[in-house]
Amino acid sequence: MQNIKNNQSENTNMPSEGKQSEFLQSKNLSDGLKPVSPSKPRYRLTKLGEQMARLPIDPKVARILLAAQKHDCMAEILVIVSALSIQDPRERPLEAREAAQKAHERFTDKQSDFLAYLNIWDSFQRERDKGLSNKQLVQWCRQYFLSHLRMREWRELHHQLADIAVEMGLTTKEQAFRRPPAQPQLPSATEGSPLRKNTGDQDLSAKLKQKQLDKKQHRAHIRAAKEAGYEQIHRALLTGLIANVGMKSPDGHDYTGARGSHFHLFPASALFKSKPKWVMAAELTETTRLYARDVAAIQPEWIEQEAPHLVRYHYFEPHWEQKRGEVVASERVTLYGLTVLPRRPVAYGKVAPEEAREIFIRSALVAQECNLQTAFFIHNKKLIKEISELEHKSRKQDVLVDEEALFEFYNRRLPQFYEPSEKVGRASLPDDIGLSESAENVGRILESDNTGETKAIPDSTANIMSDTSIRPTKTKTVGRASLPDNTGLSKNVDRASLPSTTAPVSDGLSGSPHHTGRLKKPLPLADIRTFQSWLKTAERDNPRLLFLTREDLMQHAAAHITEAQFPHHWQNSDGKFKLSYRFEPHHPLDGVTLTLPLTVLNRLHAPALEWLVPGMLREKLQLLIKALPKQIRRICVPVPDFITQFLESNPNRQEPIIPQLARFIAKTAGDMRLLEQIDQDEWSAFKLPEHCYFNLRIIDDGGQELASGRDLAKLQQELGQAAAVTFRDNTQEFERDNLTNWDIGTLPESIKFARGKQQLTGYLGLQKEKNNTIALRLFDTPEAAEQAHRQGVIALMQLQLKEHMKDLNKGTQGFTQAAMLLKHISADNLRDDLTAAICDRAFIGDDELPRSEKAFKEQIKRARSRLPAVKEAISRYLQDTTAAYAELNGKLGKHPLTHLLRERTQTLLSAGFASRTPWSQWPRLPVYLKAMTLRMEKYSTNPARDAAREADIQELEQMWQEKTDSLLKQNQPVSDGLKMFKWQIEELRVSLFAQELKTPSPVSVKRLMKEWERLNKG
Repeated sequence: MQNIKNNQSENTNMPSEGKQSEFLQSKNLSDGLKPVSPSKPRYRLTKLGEQMARLPIDPKVARILLAAQKHDCMAEILVIVSALSIQDPRERPLEAREAAQKAHERFTDKQSDFLAYLNIWDSFQRERDKGLSNKQLVQWCRQYFLSHLRMREWRELHHQLADIAVEMGLTTKEQAFRRPPAQPQLPSATEGSPLRKNTGDQDLSAKLKQKQLDKKQHRAHIRAAKEAGYEQIHRALLTGLIANVGMKSPDGHDYTGARGSHFHLFPASALFKSKPKWVMAAELTETTRLYARDVAAIQPEWIEQEAPHLVRYHYFEPHWEQKRGEVVASERVTLYGLTVLPRRPVAYGKVAPEEAREIFIRSALVAQECNLQTAFFIHNKKLIKEISELEHKSRKQDVLVDEEALFEFYNRRLPQFYEPSEKVGRASLPDDIGLSESAENVGRILESDNTGETKAIPDSTANIMSDTSIRPTKTKTVGRASLPDNTGLSKNVDRASLPSTTAPVSDGLSGSPHHTGRLKKPLPLADIRTFQSWLKTAERDNPRLLFLTREDLMQHAAAHITEAQFPHHWQNSDGKFKLSYRFEPHHPLDGVTLTLPLTVLNRLHAPALEWLVPGMLREKLQLLIKALPKQIRRICVPVPDFITQFLESNPNRQEPIIPQLARFIAKTAGDMRLLEQIDQDEWSAFKLPEHCYFNLRIIDDGGQELASGRDLAKLQQELGQAAAVTFRDNTQEFERDNLTNWDIGTLPESIKFARGKQQLTGYLGLQKEKNNTIALRLFDTPEAAEQAHRQGVIALMQLQLKEHMKDLNKGTQGFTQAAMLLKHISADNLRDDLTAAICDRAFIGDDELPRSEKAFKEQIKRARSRLPAVKEAISRYLQDTTAAYAELNGKLGKHPLTHLLRERTQTLLSAGFASRTPWSQWPRLPVYLKAMTLRMEKYSTNPARDAAREADIQELEQMWQEKTDSLLKQNQPVSDGLKMFKWQIEELRVSLFAQELKTPSPVSVKRLMKEWERLNKG
């Protein structure tokens, strides 16, 4: 900076007032001007510009001084700017560089190099206040490597600046000159805390520790005193040094500055090691690289607050935010391409009201992403849901109008802006876009003309212009915010496009606009509060302004979507259960969902679920017919008419679809032999789309979902036991424990009871518990009740026939020999198995299970009389079986059939065979074993024939096993006919390999295949 007097002489050559605008325009000082009128490109100074023009100093320094007045730090700023205008008073001779550095450390501040000048000034001033002579002051300066000559120059320049500031009315004479703060002295060893009263008695280590603590507290006190004005001082400096800010690069030690520049901190700076994230520099000097000298740490928020006219605002990702109830965008603040604030949410209605209004309508009203409790919104939401359900039921998206139609409905009825009628003061107005409370329009010296273009004042260091000056920038102004002309994601908004959102004209340095009272500015409909305010006014004239009707929402009538075709509930003997529909292919809930309580899971009849609901059944039948072979499918043409005829034939909806549909196809063709050409097992295995099956949603008593899926058998396997236990909850009134005789009266086949809102049917029966006690229990299915009741009755009869059971437990005749031969079964297991088989046949047999005390006593009488005969018969059959087994086992050896026949005997006489073998098959067990022996003897004559016959038997066995496994997987009972089919296969082995042993009835592969078809059709 030149001497102040030189600057004054330069300013005396300024042009007259008539040519002043042209002069300033040529000097690019346009931020201090504003247009006289929008139609004329002439400019005049703003009040801030006029004050700067009156200061005969560098414009940058003038701007800093004006900011110092605002932040009440004029004394400190005068010291700092005068120091920056001269050569650094600190000396660093090469021969004593380390000594100089150590001497200068007493003046250093870890956060700011600018505060070091204050420390030097205060130290020098304290020495002067001591009354030292000029020689002593020179000596003091030499001691601390300071130039006495530059210190005098500094003081003289400071005095000139202070006089100018006082003359301009920026401060008073008392406040212009800084008085060094009194330095608090370290407390002596005999003062202060009680710990130091008896220092003589303290040891040396305690004294040293206390001294270090005192020094630390002393430094903290000094630091706190300085930091009290840190923000004010540096915010004032920032107004003039705005072009020299920088942000630390994340991957290096350099800083990114304005317009993409990169600089490093000067090594002599106190901040060189700490490297704060944001810094401000007094100057940028380029030597081997670009260095920042005299730097200080700053907060990026200060940049926007102190230079709002220089920052640009970029808006991106506008969206509706339900929690805030308004349209929000992300705002990025930049200064000369440097990102000051990367992202913060702002109300988008103040930036782009038209686009924000559209987002509000589409998201809050059309998509219903808000919690409005107004009458129209509740009505529209309910109506849209009803019509959406029609689409889900019909599985066609052609009923509800699209979102564009809904948008147009609201767009026609909602105004662009809401204009309140009452007059208000400034305090009630909403904040302008990005308007800073602390620096509203203070930084703007030059306002734009009607083209929206502005030019910022140039930055400088010591002279009027310097290498680091601020270059002119073109922006579009919205209020105080400067938006970029063209930046990728940002939203470009011209001032003219935002009605009533421009910042008011500042009344001078204070930045406070004059508002005595005016109409509220129009508010964009982009948030819930403004919308509700408008709605309250609009509904006075038309209460049903925003109410939708069915005609508004429906593209066509949906008369075919009736309650009968798409019922709300599915009903069976246990009550009604809720149905819900959804049309969304590949979604887990696509189709129709049946919500069921856990208590009825085991009671569901799988065939009944195949029939879905009437409105979805025709599509399922059509897909099933499409899966048939072509020659059979031709019979069903035309398919829609055929399906109609099938449904009019009143098929049994409690039985599977496929057998009934197959019979109807054969009946329609007039040839029942066609049934043999339809492979119903393969047809049933054909996988239809997911929506052709019920989605079963299982819930507990509290309505919480336990599981869901379309495979009933899998759900019953997973939750069947839990369902049975849950079914019995709160049914203790029907149950009894520890029964020893029949004192429970007559048991009904079923009972009905209420569970919540449901009327359930339960089945009573005796059950043998795990601890061998007998209890009366309630079961959820008749099959489970019958199976448990049979075992429970037998166990109760055993208690009544204790003497007989003691005799029976001793073992049957020939038991010891049988146990020795059947080594693969333990003796205890074999004895218990035989006892169970004898009791089952002697106590119950083929009789009906007793359900009253009278029937139970009669059954005991029959059991006493039958028990000896059954025991004798079992003993005889067992001896014959073990003898045949011994003969067979002795001949196996190394015969080619050894492996196959050993597997057969292990299956036939495995553990538990006595209980599994029907009474009618006991006499045949020895025959089956003898047949194996004869097969071995005949094998060598024709091994090929033996293998062929075995292949036929294996095919039948495989079919039976697959069918049985399928039923068990689906939790369906295995019929008696299917059980006996297994024994017919054993008779087939006798017929094929040992015809001389004969069979009770004719049997062959062909006969069994016909029997198999009959079982499948039945």
